[in-house]
Amino acid sequence: MGKLKRSKIVATLMLCIFAASTMMLSGCGSNAEASRKWTLVNPEGATQVASMQLNAHPKSLEGKTVGLVWNSKENGDNFLNTVADELEKNVKDVKVIKIYEEIPESKGYGPNIFTPEVIGKIQALKPDLVIAAQAD
Repeated sequence: MGKLKRSKIVATLMLCIFAASTMMLSGCGSNAEASRKWTLVNPEGATQVASMQLNAHPKSLEGKTVGLVWNSKENGDNFLNTVADELEKNVKDVKVIKIYEEIPESKGYGPNIFTPEVIGKIQALKPDLVIAAQAD
């Protein structure tokens, strides 16, 4: 067998192996693709937002109760502890409630954290306003 003929046989064999492996990896010749359902997802994260009326901002924090909410990300509690200290030092008769300490189940983030029960517990504390912190 000549060198050229042997090279053609090897090249043909390599091409057949490549074609067979490509067909096996892509599911060609099987019903794998027919049984799959694909869902197209918009990566923009756009949602419909209903308009809402915002509460008026208080003219002063004197005599108010301020609730502090932390989502449990690193250093958010440090920030809120500093906010609490500054409010208590600089605002007359302010009451600061660290909601993340009073209601530990309020710590975290995502739709499952602020359940109606947790919201009810926060409302029962009767804060005039709430400051929330996210940090990393």
